[in-house]
Amino acid sequence: MNLQQLKRGFERFRRWVRRTPTFRPASEDEYLCQCCGHRYHGNYCPRCSQKAGLGRITWRSVLNGVMDVWGLGSRSMPLSVWQLLYRPGYFIGDYISGKRQLSFPPVKMLFIIAFIYANIYFWFFPEVLKLPLEEQGAVGYKLWIREHYSLAMLAMSVLAIIPTWVIFRHSPRNSHHTIPEGFFIQVLFQTLTIVLSLLTIPLDFTQSIFSTVVYDLLILAYYFVGYKQLFGYGIWGTLWRQALVFICIVISFMFLIWMFYPSMMDTMIEALDIVSFYTEYVL
Repeated sequence: MNLQQLKRGFERFRRWVRRTPTFRPASEDEYLCQCCGHRYHGNYCPRCSQKAGLGRITWRSVLNGVMDVWGLGSRSMPLSVWQLLYRPGYFIGDYISGKRQLSFPPVKMLFIIAFIYANIYFWFFPEVLKLPLEEQGAVGYKLWIREHYSLAMLAMSVLAIIPTWVIFRHSPRNSHHTIPEGFFIQVLFQTLTIVLSLLTIPLDFTQSIFSTVVYDLLILAYYFVGYKQLFGYGIWGTLWRQALVFICIVISFMFLIWMFYPSMMDTMIEALDIVSFYTEYVL
């Protein structure tokens, strides 16, 4: 495979990533709504929104009913998660630009995925499989995060809203996004973070610095791709703005710890020794 073929393949991949998912065309058939009795053409009843062509309840209906409890039915959560993984910035941009039907409700998705992660990490592995995790001795703010994981992830999303809004305000793409839009941007980014945490759980059992490095680099890479796709800056323009956002988040987080758990500040400062490891062994 020569260089020209690689370039053509990369361009095809970029077009595929940018492509917004499409909907099937509206049906030309006439339906009688079994819910409200209205006759109409299309895929959904314009009076009550019931889907066209529904017949008697079948085993498929039972399966869909069970799946809907976890958001696996209409506006599929797995599809939204998949788009967050392969086109994070474009997917988030589609949502804040008005294409809401493309995504499972973001806040609901964050809570569901955070619930799944918390149960796997804090209950299934230590209680069922009897595998030791570092968090078992959690105290202070770590204990609160463990017991209120969904709220903690939502709070982390909030910390990034203002820095992102200020730093990326005049971007080439999605310029002048609003603070309410910024809320959903960060909720979707935090959902992506939890998904990556789920995918890298096996690394935690190595209990080595390697797992921390891999996870941190994966998060940084995904946020870089997401910010670049969402706001349209070049490589260096995205990198320094991303770094500035992360610095603001860390400062805000440490300020909150100092306000509510001042006894944990020494632990937080010791945790920053990871910077020296990166400097000596990675950089």
